[in-house]
Amino acid sequence: MMNRVNHIGFDHPKSFLDSEESLEVKNKIDTYIDKKMAEWDEKVVHAKHLYEPGVDTAYYKRHMIEHVWRIRMSRTVQAKALHQIAKISPEAAQLYARYQDEEMLHDILFKNDALAIGVTEEEIKSTEPMFSTRLLTGFKYFIVEHENPLGAVAYSYLVEYVTAKITPDQVNNLQSELGSEKIKGQVAHINTDLSHDHSGDMWEIVKALIFCEEDIDSFMKYIDEIQDLLAMYYTELYEKTVGLNKAA
Repeated sequence: MMNRVNHIGFDHPKSFLDSEESLEVKNKIDTYIDKKMAEWDEKVVHAKHLYEPGVDTAYYKRHMIEHVWRIRMSRTVQAKALHQIAKISPEAAQLYARYQDEEMLHDILFKNDALAIGVTEEEIKSTEPMFSTRLLTGFKYFIVEHENPLGAVAYSYLVEYVTAKITPDQVNNLQSELGSEKIKGQVAHINTDLSHDHSGDMWEIVKALIFCEEDIDSFMKYIDEIQDLLAMYYTELYEKTVGLNKAA
């Protein structure tokens, strides 16, 4: 007899990595991301701006608006990624659903911080997301649909890993620059990420979706591509705010 029902997560595939191999691969990936972060500081315009005194108001406001839009647009991408992951690994899908449950409404946190510095609801609603923000969203759609949902998970892992390492310093600087009352959303966001160990959670999802050596190579390439897109974002953010004001 023939059963035409496929791709529904019927099987429960095991990861290519055992516990020891998982630690080795994670260390390899984390070391690579650390290297990329060092390159970022050298090559991306205004890369350390939010960690230094004298935060530009226009730059920061637009950054908050883009955060709101990126999270809002990511909701549908992540739902699509979950749909595809569920066809591959029920275990990874369960973990990913829990992670997205905690992240799904975080646009509200950044919106509240934007409102606290004078941005209006109407301004957020009427501001079209930057081209680089839309490209990043489109890239994630493409890889989920035509390549491997591991690519979308790579984005989340990169963000969570970097957040755990450097965002506390950014938040401390913004507290000094703007005052604690105006960044409550970002404080709540970083507290959630750290207390719930989102970086660790994401690695468990990554591990569950690695089934061969080629998947590790693909993951590293996705990190490169996502970093390039994020660099485009920060360049565009600079050009639309600080750079534009300098030109004027």
